Amino acid sequence: MPSFLRAGRRGHGRVHGMSVITKRGDSGETDLMFGRRSPKTAPRIEAYGTVDELNSLIGVVRHSGVSSRTVEMLDGVQARLVGAMGELATMEEDLPKYDAKGYARIKAEDVAWLEEQAHLLEKECDIRFKGWARPGKEGSLGSAYLDLARSVCRRAERRVVALRLDHALSNVNTALFLNRLSDLCWVLARFEALAAGEKIQA
Repeated sequence: MPSFLRAGRRGHGRVHGMSVITKRGDSGETDLMFGRRSPKTAPRIEAYGTVDELNSLIGVVRHSGVSSRTVEMLDGVQARLVGAMGELATMEEDLPKYDAKGYARIKAEDVAWLEEQAHLLEKECDIRFKGWARPGKEGSLGSAYLDLARSVCRRAERRVVALRLDHALSNVNTALFLNRLSDLCWVLARFEALAAGEKIQA
């Protein structure tokens, strides 16, 4: 099972359940959902691994001094990304098992939720794209990290689109979600620059 889905509990200095050290990847392969194995260099692993990287970076953003509104929004994003990683780590033929377990998948309403958040901020703060921003030039540490998250999100989208083009992912909403998330990260970066009392350069 992918490391981000392992359910280990820690307490009193002992690890209960599955240890994080399994040695199952020493041969160059890793686990997918439902007992499948795959080379670590496979496109599917690149896809969910990049989404995992994005999710970790968003965790850094949350502790970089951003506003409570941004933190709340990113909490919703992270919850959805976990579902995206689970689906990406599942072969298409195993999706009925995945759904039977009640595991989350990215749906059209998740994409719509991102669009709604971005549009609200654009309207409230008069944020519009007028040219390329220079990350870190003005704003705050949080806004700079959000620009970094945006670029990692774009990379994750490219990895997922590659799966789609290879007919290895039927859910179009996953790529759409990442596309809209990169847009939201851009808007949030400008919003955080404004919240820091700096002039928005966009």
